[in-house]
Amino acid sequence: MVQKSLVLLGLFILLALPVQASTVKINDLVEKAKEYDGQTVTLQAEAIGEVLERGDYAWININDKSNAIGVYVPFAEAKKITFFGDYANTGDTLVITGVMHNACKEHGGELDVHAESITILTKGSLTPRPIPIEKILFFGFTALTAAFLGLYYFKVITPNRVNDQMDEEDTE
Repeated sequence: MVQKSLVLLGLFILLALPVQASTVKINDLVEKAKEYDGQTVTLQAEAIGEVLERGDYAWININDKSNAIGVYVPFAEAKKITFFGDYANTGDTLVITGVMHNACKEHGGELDVHAESITILTKGSLTPRPIPIEKILFFGFTALTAAFLGLYYFKVITPNRVNDQMDEEDTE
């Protein structure tokens, strides 16, 4: 009886563990597009750009640092994404499962993925970009040089030019 309970408990634990499909790199999809055509794939990548709404559906772009690809998703799923990666933000990290199309007939023969499910793995955030001290010093030096040259021009060169013109008028 104890042995049966342990076996049942072990089976329950195995079945209760979350199963995650192995993810495919986007670059592999691009390089082996014919092999993956029509197959269900799982991608883990950062949402980049913005949502491009197309009625009940939308386009999002994702990047996994190997490459980027367009994903066609239901608009309701796309609205879940809060941060898209750009210079000022790190985008949400998504796990997307969908069907890969090498030459999608619905979308003009482009390579794309039609998402069946989207899960937000981690939320994105603002990306602080402090200005390096070298750039601040360079800007300060350049601004001071420009100010000095401007003052020199207006205090030394311009009065001399006016005086030279006056001298020429007197000699005529």
